[in-house]
Amino acid sequence: MTRQVQHCFIAPTQYLHLIPKKSKTHLLLAHLLEDDAYCEFYRNRKKNGDYIIVDNGAFEFKRPLSADEIFRLVGKAGFMPDVVVAPDYPFEHWGKTVSSTIDFSKRYHQYFDATVKLMAVPQSKKGNWKGWIECYKQLADVSNVDWLGMSILGIPNAFCSLTGTDDISFNRTFATAYLIAEGIVRTNRKHHYLGCGDPRELITMCVQGVADTNDSSTAFWHAINGIAFDDSAGGLKDGKLAVEVDFDLPFDAAHTKLIKSNIKWIGRLDKIDSRATKPAAK
Repeated sequence: MTRQVQHCFIAPTQYLHLIPKKSKTHLLLAHLLEDDAYCEFYRNRKKNGDYIIVDNGAFEFKRPLSADEIFRLVGKAGFMPDVVVAPDYPFEHWGKTVSSTIDFSKRYHQYFDATVKLMAVPQSKKGNWKGWIECYKQLADVSNVDWLGMSILGIPNAFCSLTGTDDISFNRTFATAYLIAEGIVRTNRKHHYLGCGDPRELITMCVQGVADTNDSSTAFWHAINGIAFDDSAGGLKDGKLAVEVDFDLPFDAAHTKLIKSNIKWIGRLDKIDSRATKPAAK
């Protein structure tokens, strides 16, 4: 079988126009739906048939926006997403995320079209990788969950006790390999890998054959800070930039060439096929 991972580029609002036209899948940050320019850009992309996922703010605020906040923001944006991410709770007991997802799953179609799919994101307390796996299993069994989110926060937080490192890319690669080896992967659900540890993690996602989509600001934000992807093991010889993305940053055309170079680097993923055999659906 073959698998291509659809990459969702995340960029400061004034740089959105540099997202390639051929990029047809997008992850929107819920709190930015307050920004008229941001909404207009993605409203037009939606009109052109692009696929829209709306996140819940758990990464930005280390807590999710409430269901009512998400409903209000999406309503204000003026267009329906294809997927909405249910509230999840990083660093807390896995049962809280299961309960909040079930509650959200019962309510969200009161506000959204019947065509809108639901993504659930497993979480657990630090080091509780067994709890994370139980959360994954229970979320996959929620009847109207179509997507499972592989969190940049939740997986390293859970599997660090098993791997001995907090590294994002290593833990997500390890966790995915573990799920495959143990026959746990739910192949009847789509998987979105939230965020990116390092650029070359995306290549591993392609080869492992579980990821359907991924999102990251890495191409834009590193370029804006003068950093090009390189030939090191991770694609960034000095590691991932610790400075958080400034989504209100004014546009500077001087960054355009490097942004396009980093986008081209990620474009190589289109040429990488997954030849891993996915486990049978459970």
